[in-house]
Amino acid sequence: MEKKPVWDPFTDWKPVKVDWIKVNISKEDLKRFQERSNLKGLLQTSAFLLIIACTAALSLYGFSSRNWILMAIGLYLHGMIYGHFGDGIHELTHNTVFSSKILNRAVITLFGLLDWPFNPYFYRASHVHFHHRYTLHQNSDGEDVPNYVELDAKTVFQLFFRVLQIKSLIQCLARLFTLKPTSKGWRMRGYALDQWEKFVLERAPEGDRKDIRQFAVLSLIVQVLFVAACILSGQWFLIVLITLAPFYGPGIHGFICGVHQHACCEANHPDFRKSCGDAKLDPISSILYWHMEYHIEHHMIASIPCYNLKGFGQFVADQLPVKEPAIPRMIRLAKLSPQRFGSKAQWREDYGRFKGF
Repeated sequence: MEKKPVWDPFTDWKPVKVDWIKVNISKEDLKRFQERSNLKGLLQTSAFLLIIACTAALSLYGFSSRNWILMAIGLYLHGMIYGHFGDGIHELTHNTVFSSKILNRAVITLFGLLDWPFNPYFYRASHVHFHHRYTLHQNSDGEDVPNYVELDAKTVFQLFFRVLQIKSLIQCLARLFTLKPTSKGWRMRGYALDQWEKFVLERAPEGDRKDIRQFAVLSLIVQVLFVAACILSGQWFLIVLITLAPFYGPGIHGFICGVHQHACCEANHPDFRKSCGDAKLDPISSILYWHMEYHIEHHMIASIPCYNLKGFGQFVADQLPVKEPAIPRMIRLAKLSPQRFGSKAQWREDYGRFKGF
């Protein structure tokens, strides 16, 4: 069988007009769920940061008391939780968290600096303008495809114990110091921008490109000053807790939360109930994941703030698939993937090439 070439957006990208199928809801009811609130946004943001502060405090206490086992446990949890900054950035780039545009932009900048390998404006240029506009329509949505789920022994071991990302750290530092926009957490596979990243930058409006460039400069300045201040003050462990945090910790929790988004879904389908998936999470995981377990609802009407998605989902529950708890759903998706796509190799041949594999 002839191998299919890797998809190149510069030659293969095509816009498509999709007549999206959505739930039936009155304009008045929808408007209630679309209402943004500075108070609710601050509560979500504060709860998220408080959870991260707890794992940071545990790690710091273990370090200060020379309890190395406690420190190791704390850093294991801290790195795992820190990875959810990307979920916060995702929701913030939709500009729905706060009613105040200034407050929303301020928190985007803060989160982007705390999770510096994740340039939020670069991400927005791809996610909002392509992924949401053309969800899983191949040759149009260059960000995602119907994903394959594997839970073999090697994958499970890596999800729990692959905790250091040295190569990624080096690549991100190289991009940081050469002012290339970083995309760890949603795209980055090396120092050089891949074809989709180049395509997104070229197609982005000038205002978006300006935001991307300015944030790259700001990120470099802030990181250099922060690291220097930590070293000069003797508080170097803060570098471990903040600057290096995106590069350690297991991926298991993020996987459990997010694997359902588009796994085993249908490409080129106008119904978000076919191209997206939902799951049930516990309250703490839902806060960390910024309520994106309601992913069908989020794609269906992206203007609904994350803290209103649960209420919206309950309001139109009779028009949505029944939600499953995340872990049983993850196991079911792993069984369903080979039935739907064949082998992982076949999936890579048919869909992985759209991701640049």
